[in-house]
Amino acid sequence: MATRAQKVRLALFFLVALSALGLFLAAVIGTQLLGKRDLYTIEFTDTPVSGLNKGAAVKYLGYSVGRIEDIYISAEDVNTVVVEISVEQRSAENAIRVDTEARMASLGITGLKYIELYGGSNEAAPLPSGSPIRAGDTFFSNLQERAEVLTVKIEQSVDNFNKLLSAENQRVFTRLLSNAGDLVETTNDFVQDNRSTLDSTLLQIRQTSQLLTSTTQSMNATMDSLHSLLAGDQVQRSVDDFSETMRAIRLQMDGPLPLLIARADTMVQNIDRTFVGVDQTVGASRQNLLRAMQDLEETLQNVRETTELIRENPAVLIRGGGRNSGSE
Repeated sequence: MATRAQKVRLALFFLVALSALGLFLAAVIGTQLLGKRDLYTIEFTDTPVSGLNKGAAVKYLGYSVGRIEDIYISAEDVNTVVVEISVEQRSAENAIRVDTEARMASLGITGLKYIELYGGSNEAAPLPSGSPIRAGDTFFSNLQERAEVLTVKIEQSVDNFNKLLSAENQRVFTRLLSNAGDLVETTNDFVQDNRSTLDSTLLQIRQTSQLLTSTTQSMNATMDSLHSLLAGDQVQRSVDDFSETMRAIRLQMDGPLPLLIARADTMVQNIDRTFVGVDQTVGASRQNLLRAMQDLEETLQNVRETTELIRENPAVLIRGGGRNSGSE
């Protein structure tokens, strides 16, 4: 049986434990109740919110900053679900901006969801408490749209397959297979009837191939001989001699030959100037010769007149005088 002292110690232990538990609960509850929170609303239109419950976490870039306070359908639009959230000021001070967006995210495979805040920029102004936060695209909405598109494509594929298997197409396929069988049978009969001709043709093709092979080998041997000839010492010496000759011609063209051409040009110019001087001299002499001929002609005319005068009147040599004095 327990003594009185043991009972007292047990009672004191329970009192201390209950006091500590009460203080802990008071601190936690007081922190949750007395902590300053900012309230915001998020409207999801035509988006299912299954798995999203009151008290679910609100995270900002993966960090928990608040919780969901209430979920209800909008009184203005029955297709819109309004989610009220509270964000602790000390956890996300000025983190919620006017360009911040909210979307639903999933907690693994449990089916439970939470609110993820993202997209705020430093340049945007802080969003006041009580303002709505814009709802962004969620993975589930994109998945739903893709599922609808995939469903439409599957339905179209099934319709096309049903059209492909219609009675008319089956008859066409049957006719096509029958024609293919007839073609195979006809081809087989043709091969059987012309086997000897086909064998001879194949033999000729084989012989032609062998001939082409031997011709190719001969051409290869010829090319090897030509290569050996071109790569020989005699051809190399001829090429070297030709190169040396061209180098000598180039040196002559670059050396004495241009000087000789320049001197010949100078000599031609001098000869040209000489002929021009001779031409000018001949021209001047011709003028002097013409004047001398005129003077000689005048002199001969005077001599002729004097001779006629003497012949007519010889006495004029004694008396002197002209034709007029003889007439007198």
